[in-house]
Amino acid sequence: MEPLFVLMIVTGIAGLVQCVAQAHQEARRAAEARWRSARPVWRRAAALVGGEFRSGPGQWGDPRMQISVVYENVALLVDHDIGHGDASVVRYNTRITSTARNPSGLRLRVHEQRLRPPSGGPFRGRQVDVGDPALDGAFVVKTSSPTLARWWLTPPLREALRAASEYQLTLESHRLTAVRAGLEDDAEKLASAIRAAALVAGRGRALAKELRGLAQELGGRLLYGAGAASADGETTIELEHRGKRLTVGFGRQGKKGPFGTQVRLARAASPSERFTLRRRPRRGANGAAPGRAGDDALSRAYELRADAPDRVAPRLGEELRREIAALRPAAIVGDEAAVTLVFGQLETGRERIERAIAIVSALAAPEPRGPYR
Repeated sequence: MEPLFVLMIVTGIAGLVQCVAQAHQEARRAAEARWRSARPVWRRAAALVGGEFRSGPGQWGDPRMQISVVYENVALLVDHDIGHGDASVVRYNTRITSTARNPSGLRLRVHEQRLRPPSGGPFRGRQVDVGDPALDGAFVVKTSSPTLARWWLTPPLREALRAASEYQLTLESHRLTAVRAGLEDDAEKLASAIRAAALVAGRGRALAKELRGLAQELGGRLLYGAGAASADGETTIELEHRGKRLTVGFGRQGKKGPFGTQVRLARAASPSERFTLRRRPRRGANGAAPGRAGDDALSRAYELRADAPDRVAPRLGEELRREIAALRPAAIVGDEAAVTLVFGQLETGRERIERAIAIVSALAAPEPRGPYR
């Protein structure tokens, strides 16, 4: 190879390296300028939420900022990362993180429709409407439980999300993350995002408080995680009722069922005592299933399936039929080991839970004639 040609190649490579280095330095200077202009904004945002602001070089010499704050009894950390996608561009992401109380195991992600999600990777959940036209029309809500998501996203929380529309909020397990592309340069918007993140992370505390209060009122104990008897091992109230084990579980009915509340009372019965009483789907313009003349409210609203209907029917006396029709559970299932009443939604009210306990107790109790083998 000719020496002149080799020299040209070496010179070209050296020039390219120099151009890349210059571009990188220019990008770093631009990032630092961006950081310096944002510092007073972050300091003001920290003051708005009563947080502590810190600033300085990071581990690799990059400029860093951080806000530590406890808002609505939730500890949050606000910081940013710097992505060096190529030599000529340095990209910031603003990030808010918190440890969330999440006794239900809810997975939730919310972001404005116009935004391309800035982070997070794959998310296991399906898109749902929460029943708020202003939120449903502008935001994407993905969740593992539509019922629980609607409970979680209270009107004040939905308003806070609209004020923080440039952020994607994700709740998974006990981790809450709010991310926006770019370095936030508006103190009020950053303060709004902190409030929204705190409300999402703290919503589980309200659920935990309700469940603790319900357990105390029922005279039972509250179990979380692996010690819980509910589906997916989420949360259960366990108590003794007339000498038998009764559980009030908050979780899924089966692996793919809706999130709801299940009241389960142990019994010992023969296989012939299996039955399912399931609410009929709504039909017609008035939302009711058509009934025949003489049908009562229970038979119009529910379908009974049993291995031995003659064994089950005597248990469904007139008073019990009226109570089931008034309470309107999604289903009642009896097998050899227990009777389970299933609410199709999250139910934490003491009165309705106690009515459910009375129903399963009546269906699980042996009759004097001894229908159980």
